[in-house]
Amino acid sequence: MTNKTRVGGDSGSSMKEVTGGALLERIGSFLGFRCKTVRELNDAEFLGLFDIPEVQRSLGRGYNIKSMTALLDHYRQRVGDDWLQPPSQLADLGINTATATDEEIIARADQVLEYDIEQIDLLPALSQSGDIDWSRSLMQSADSVLRVNRHTWWSLLGQAYLCTGNEKYARAFARQLSSWIDANFPIHEQDSDNPIWSNQQIAYRLRVSWIPAFGMFYESPHFNSRRKMDMLRCIFDQARVLKQERAKHNLLMDGGLVSAGISFPELGEARNWRQAAVSRFRDGVSGIDSETSDNFWSWNVLNSSDRALAESH
Repeated sequence: MTNKTRVGGDSGSSMKEVTGGALLERIGSFLGFRCKTVRELNDAEFLGLFDIPEVQRSLGRGYNIKSMTALLDHYRQRVGDDWLQPPSQLADLGINTATATDEEIIARADQVLEYDIEQIDLLPALSQSGDIDWSRSLMQSADSVLRVNRHTWWSLLGQAYLCTGNEKYARAFARQLSSWIDANFPIHEQDSDNPIWSNQQIAYRLRVSWIPAFGMFYESPHFNSRRKMDMLRCIFDQARVLKQERAKHNLLMDGGLVSAGISFPELGEARNWRQAAVSRFRDGVSGIDSETSDNFWSWNVLNSSDRALAESH
C-alpha cells in the first residue's frame, strides 16, 4: 500500500446556550436515561456533567465556548502531569515499545502509515475517499475486522509522535478517529450482536488505544478542540456500556472500565465506574496470571482500592 492517511479540515463548533433551570432539566433528562447516549447531548448539557469549578462558572453564565475552553485547559494540564500510558507489549503489532529503540518505533510507525498494520500482514480495506473501511478488511475474516477496530496502532503512532514531533503521525490518528466515530456512533444504533461492540473489544479500545492516545496527541493542532470533545463523548459512552454489563468478572473488561474511571474522575459517573471495576475484580481475582495483568494495567490499579476509588487523579 502506498496511500498515506490524510486528515480532513477542522470542523467548526455549533454551541447552544442553555442556562439555569433549562440546563438542569436537560441534564436531569440525561440522568433519567431519556437521552440514550452522551454523544447526543448538546455541548452545554455535556459540559454540565463535569465537576470542574471553572467549567461550571462559565457555563452558569451562558458562556459555552469559555466553558469548553476551561475543560480543555484542565485536561491539557492533566495529560501533561500524569496520563495513562499504553501497554509496552503491543501484541497486534508485534512490537514491545519498552525494549525497542526510538528508531525501531519510528520505522514501525512509518509502516503503519502505509497501512502495513500487523505482523501478519493485516491490510484494512479503504473507502473511495481513502479512509479505512471499518466494516471489512482485505483478508475478509471476522477476526481481522475486530483487530482493525481495536486501533492498537494509535499507541505506536503516539510513541513516534512523542519521539519526533512529526505531525504526520498525529494527522493519521486524527483522521482515523473522525472517520471511525462517523461510521460507528451513536452507539445505540449499532447491532448489539456486532462483535465490534463486545465488552472485550470496547475495554481493549479504551485501555490500549483510546485513552492513551487522548494524552499522547493532545498538543497536536490536528487533534483540535472539536475532535477532543468528540473523543471524550465517545470514551464516556463506551465506558457506560462496560458499567452496565453484569457478566462474569473479566480482567480486560475491568481494566478498561477502571482506566476510564481513573482517567476522568471529574465526571460524576466515573466513581461508579471505578467502584464497579473494583467490585468485579475482588469477586474474580483468583487465577489471574501476572503477564496478563501487567499487559492491561489492571493488577496494580485494581489491587489497590485506595487508588482506584480516589476522588481525584
